[in-house]
Amino acid sequence: MKKLNFYKIFIFLILSVNFLYASNSDSLTNEMQKYDKIFDKVSETRIGISQKELNQTRNPFVVTSRSVEQRRATGRRRVYLRLDAIFDNRAKINGRWIKLYKKIGVYKLVKIKKSSVLLKSSNNTREIFIRKNNGSQIKFSSK
Repeated sequence: MKKLNFYKIFIFLILSVNFLYASNSDSLTNEMQKYDKIFDKVSETRIGISQKELNQTRNPFVVTSRSVEQRRATGRRRVYLRLDAIFDNRAKINGRWIKLYKKIGVYKLVKIKKSSVLLKSSNNTREIFIRKNNGSQIKFSSK
């Protein structure tokens, strides 16, 4: 009698698993058909614009600095100033130590702040800040 109950339970489990698999296979088939449609759409050949039309379009990207040719055309050269350090009444700008009220290029060092300096020319005033260098070469260790 116990063997008979075991076989009934075993057959019931097999049928249940088979039923669950059959119901899941339908949903899997539907999912696969959806993805097949998506892949078919993606693989279709798309027609873009011609090279002539592409050459006539404006550049969509913002240009932040002028090219060398543009600077040569205007006759002006952009001077980049980099503040490396501040110590006492001096600032290290572009690798050179400049004293307060001394000139660097067309600018005069007029004010030294905690982390910036103020430079003034005849028609322009600029404030430059100490640059942050994340790749510091200084290493600390403790024993």
